[in-house]
Amino acid sequence: MFLVARSKWDCRWFQLQGERNRTGTMATPNSLLSSHGSEAINIVIVGGGVAGLATAIALHRIGLKSLVLESSDSLRTTGAAFTIWANGWKALDALGVADTLRPNYCQLQGIRGYSRSSDVQKDVQFIKEHTGGRGMNTSVECRCIERQALLETLAKALPDGSIRFNSKLVSIRKKAGGSSPFTTSLELADGTSITAKIVIGCDGVHSAVAEWMGLEAAKPLARVAMRGMAKCPQHYHATEKRSMVQIWGEGVRAGIIPCTDKQLYWFITRKSQPQDADVSRDTESLRRAMLEAVRDFPEPIGELLKSSSADTLSMAYLKWRWLWPWEWDRMAKGKGSVTVVGDALHPMTPDMGQGACSALEDAVVLARCLSVSNIINLNLEEDRGIWGEEEERMIEECFQQYWAARKWRVLSVVAVAFVAGLVLDGSSSFMRFVRDWIWLPFFSMSHLPYFASSYDCGTLPLPLPLPAQYADKLPFPSTSSSESSHAHNL
Repeated sequence: MFLVARSKWDCRWFQLQGERNRTGTMATPNSLLSSHGSEAINIVIVGGGVAGLATAIALHRIGLKSLVLESSDSLRTTGAAFTIWANGWKALDALGVADTLRPNYCQLQGIRGYSRSSDVQKDVQFIKEHTGGRGMNTSVECRCIERQALLETLAKALPDGSIRFNSKLVSIRKKAGGSSPFTTSLELADGTSITAKIVIGCDGVHSAVAEWMGLEAAKPLARVAMRGMAKCPQHYHATEKRSMVQIWGEGVRAGIIPCTDKQLYWFITRKSQPQDADVSRDTESLRRAMLEAVRDFPEPIGELLKSSSADTLSMAYLKWRWLWPWEWDRMAKGKGSVTVVGDALHPMTPDMGQGACSALEDAVVLARCLSVSNIINLNLEEDRGIWGEEEERMIEECFQQYWAARKWRVLSVVAVAFVAGLVLDGSSSFMRFVRDWIWLPFFSMSHLPYFASSYDCGTLPLPLPLPAQYADKLPFPSTSSSESSHAHNL
């Protein structure tokens, strides 16, 4: 069981945890030195971002310990924010951390869009009131969360020693021969060797684990995304403080999303340019490039860019990976006890706001697939024998179930995000026509709340009965045996 801190910020807590991890004074869970001199760990998660931390929590919820390897010397909390839609909040509920975050971030009321090329305007409400029936309200939960807050909240929900920093993976291979021929060998940049029974790659768009599995490298899209955080201007309209705003231009798009009543997250997407590689290395050059991209856009966009803290500014080249359904099925087979989660599996464009949400979904669905198997009774303790063919086959079947469960959801989100970005940026007169006179009148941005509310990753069972004195500290109410059984069904 884990208990989640209830304060919004507790940076010193995590600084101390990070120092203890980096200095090696904390014991690593489920690890031991093998007879060959390498460290033996049951479950290794490569990558300490949203996907990696969420996966570690999900496994912990079903009674499985893991070690997260993070290449940086601390959590990579610099950056802007994540838009977490209803499907992401369902996953955070399953992980037991949603109620720590909800009170600190405002529920968004809707999205307001405006095209500069045609003056077309569209509003979509996330909260609707029914006039008939019982007169009940329906809503799509959507909040914008600072990256630092989300990562620190996830990290604090893990047991001590679950994250090891300065641990960059450089190679991965299946061991040949020996007493446990089905284990996986991981070589780190500092010369450390780790032998793992299960490896889960959560190492992002440029995933070394995904490359080892045979997944093609993510493809660049000749688009960049610029992001930042700023304080809310005093003159900002009250209704806009609770609504997303998007402005569509000619080959460029800008958006403003409130995090709280005092803080805003903003973004810009546009076609990439040759000088972007140089611009991204210098903060002030990046700020000038951002201002240039939206020079014809109305305020307060320019004001927000000028007032944003330098450490929140970022620019990223957008990439994606598309797998046809038959390719997805092929990639799910023959990888043994190795799989990938989050951007390592499905790098996508940010045009649906579903990157972090999809990673959270992955984590919960993967743990659910493992929970219905007999994995906890396998030889996951080092003194219970070798990791043989039967154990490897069982885990591979679980991972295939995970890929099958995620297949159509992931493919639909990746495809719609790609098309939405292509259309809404309006890089050509034809695309602007499609955007202003076909996409907006007929779809009206309703694809955003639809994809958020149409999927539920499910819940996670508690692995063991808990003492009565801890009942009031559970992240969510415990279920009866019949409910718990139902929660296992995918």
